[in-house]
Order: sequence, then structure tokens, then C-alpha cells
Amino acid sequence: MNYLVTGGTGLIGSHIVRDLVRDGENVVVFDLSPDLPALGRLLCQEEIKRKVIVIRGDITDYSFLLNTLKQHQIDVVIHLAGILQADAAANPLLAVKVNCEGTVNIFETSKLSNVKKVIWASTSSVFGTASMYPYEFLPNDAPHYPLSVYGATKSFCERMADFYTKQNDMDIIGLRYVMVFGPGQLRSSGAIIMRELMYKPAVGQPGLVPSPGMLGWMYVDDAARAAILACKAPKTKTKAFSIMGYIHTVEEVAGFIKEIIPDADITIASASIAAGGQTWKYDTSRIEEELGYRPIWTMKQAVRETINTVRRENGFSEI
Repeated sequence: MNYLVTGGTGLIGSHIVRDLVRDGENVVVFDLSPDLPALGRLLCQEEIKRKVIVIRGDITDYSFLLNTLKQHQIDVVIHLAGILQADAAANPLLAVKVNCEGTVNIFETSKLSNVKKVIWASTSSVFGTASMYPYEFLPNDAPHYPLSVYGATKSFCERMADFYTKQNDMDIIGLRYVMVFGPGQLRSSGAIIMRELMYKPAVGQPGLVPSPGMLGWMYVDDAARAAILACKAPKTKTKAFSIMGYIHTVEEVAGFIKEIIPDADITIASASIAAGGQTWKYDTSRIEEELGYRPIWTMKQAVRETINTVRRENGFSEI
């Protein structure tokens, strides 16, 4: 099978590319600013040379995207490229162009290229705060009340995915990720948390972490596996799935880190970079039933793996 992964050198994308290559698939990475070292961290050069084509491309360039899909005879598109939370708030016009127009370009060009399946990254930010819903665990089909520009763009894309699914009988699946974390996190607002909470303490440096309170955490390997499961699944009844890992405060995660590194110097600041009071508890029964997804990594295992990966990459021994 031939796969195209937009944003394929980002945190989730690079791990998806790794898993596809090791499943024997052919992968085209389509990225506006390809981060080749990110692939090099996960795949050997021979694997990249044999199985990966890297294309510098913009999802808002409709003609180039269409030509790429046709030229490489793409069977499945995994769409991860987009403007993230903080950048969307800073530049709403660009967020609408990239996240909305770019995603519609993905759907339209996939239709014209007879792509068999499209998997794309939505977000839990399509929902509002916990106080807006009378549930402990938010149903998968709860109404959208996004509080951010980013969430609003993704909510629009879910509606467009519904349109293409119904009008063109396309197989499109959205995954509503929470905060995905792991080594090599550079491009999201979560990168600030990761740098101060895990990366610096891993190599003996002090960390000063803004405190966003309660977060939904998902280790990147689980996030990638969810996308692969979506690729392999037969056509699903549900078209956008809420997905979770584990719910912890930053303070709790700092406690896990100190179990691994007892002398870790981690300060939790009072300022918040937060998720706007967003709820992080979701009913995930649909993704469990239709895709067979449950997280494999526990939070403590994922924290230890992240710390040890950072240590290895900086010349330190594992702990």
C-alpha cells in the first residue's frame, strides 16, 4: 500500500511513518518544513532510503497536492499537518486557511485521486468546558462548543468530513487527540511543558513548568498506533473518535519523574498556559469497539521511556 502522511516529520507523523515502514508499507511524507533528523531518530538511513519519499509541500497548494497523490498512486492519506493552538490564536486567518482550506483540499484531492481512506487529526478542543456538559465522561457525539480558534477550525473540518463521507461515499476517520507527548516534541504548545517537565530534568537541568492543572496525556506511540488501527479497520460507523490516554495534573506527572530521578529540580509555576478549563474525560467506548484501540503505555512507562530517550540522545546512561 502507498501512504501519504502530511506533517510526516512532526511528533505524531514521524512515529506513524516509522510504524508504516516497519509494516512494509511505502510512505510519502508531505511536509511544509521537513525535519529529516526527526525521521533519522526513528528509522535507519537504509529504511528511509528504501521506503520513504520526502516531499516539501503545502496542503493549501491544491494542484501540487493533487499531482502528488496521483503521481505516487496513494491508497491512504494520513493528514496531520496544521496550525496548532497557540499559533492559531495568534493568526486566525492563517489558521482558517491551513486547517480549514488545507483539510478540504485533502478531502477533495483524495476524492479525485480515488484514495481508499483518509485518516486525519481532529482535536478534543472541539468541545467546550466540563461545566457546559451534564456528563462525567463526555459522549463521543456530544455537541461542539469550541473555545479556541484551533478548536473551531477542527470542528468545521469534522462537518466537512461528514459532507464528503455522505455525498461521495468516502471512508474518512477523524481522531480527536488530547495532548500527545514524547521525545522530540518541538512544534506544539505542549513542547513548552515537555521541555521544562521532562527534557531538562532528564539531563540534570532545572525545569520551570507553567501549571495547566489537569490534562489528558497520550504517549506518542499510542497516538501513532491509533492512526494505524484506523488505517487498517473496515469502514466504521463513527467518523470522528474521541481518544484518550490518561488524566493527570502536571504536579502528578512531576511526581512520577521524581520517582525516576529523585533529585530532579522541577518548579511548578502558578501561571497557566492552559486549556481554558477544557474537560479531559471522554467516553472512548466507540473507538474501543470499532477500532480496537486502548492505550498500551501506562503514564509511568511513557515518562520513563521519554526520559531515557532524551538521556541517550544527550550522551547519558539510562536510568
